[in-house]
Amino acid sequence: MVPFVRNHPALRYAVLVTGALTLAGGLAGCARPQPETTGSIDSDGFRTRHPIVVEEGMETLDIPAGIHSDRLTAQLANTVEGFAREARRKGARGVVVMVPSGSANEVGAKRLSDDIVRALTRGGVPAHLVERRPYPAEGPEDVAPIRVAYPRIVARVPHECGEWPAQATSDYGNGDYWNFGCATQANMAAMVDNPADFVAPAQIGAPDATRRAGVLQSYRKGEKTKSQFDLPSPSVGQVSGGSGG
Repeated sequence: MVPFVRNHPALRYAVLVTGALTLAGGLAGCARPQPETTGSIDSDGFRTRHPIVVEEGMETLDIPAGIHSDRLTAQLANTVEGFAREARRKGARGVVVMVPSGSANEVGAKRLSDDIVRALTRGGVPAHLVERRPYPAEGPEDVAPIRVAYPRIVARVPHECGEWPAQATSDYGNGDYWNFGCATQANMAAMVDNPADFVAPAQIGAPDATRRAGVLQSYRKGEKTKSQFDLPSPSVGQVSGGSGG
């Protein structure tokens, strides 16, 4: 035990340590307090990893062709005509009919392509804008389809979904995993009718002047301005309330 002596070295050391701690505490109290932050999820991370790209692509339709095929069925003919109408609506300059070559159904596919060209012209594509082009089949035993295609602006995700460069259980810093949102982005790109809407919104059409005048007239008279919608009355014997006993 160290006796209490005013000038004892141990006492002077304790005083110095206490003074240093007091000074550090004072300086810490004068420092500017830092705001408390917590980890947050990046709201647009999936848009950066899985962007929707608008570019030129091909709209395709595969027509099955048998070895002895020479005519389209009524259902397939209607499908090809609808494909032609859609190509014209989307501003396609021409349609390509790709016929398999070197396959077991090569002869039948060539005969069937004549009927496909006629169906395309019935759908509104001029004959001089239809190009027939052969493509190599996988082998002589292959029964390859006839592919009808036209170029158009398409929207897509640049890569396939389902890639996992890291495990979903890894530490993502309170963020979403890499594959998160890919399927949603791909489905949105596939469902949009006009991919150009991703680049710039469509212009709003002119207002209906007749409808606007009618709404203003009803408003000035104090009448209802919304459209009338009456639910159909229940038929005889139909229970409108809860279940009967």
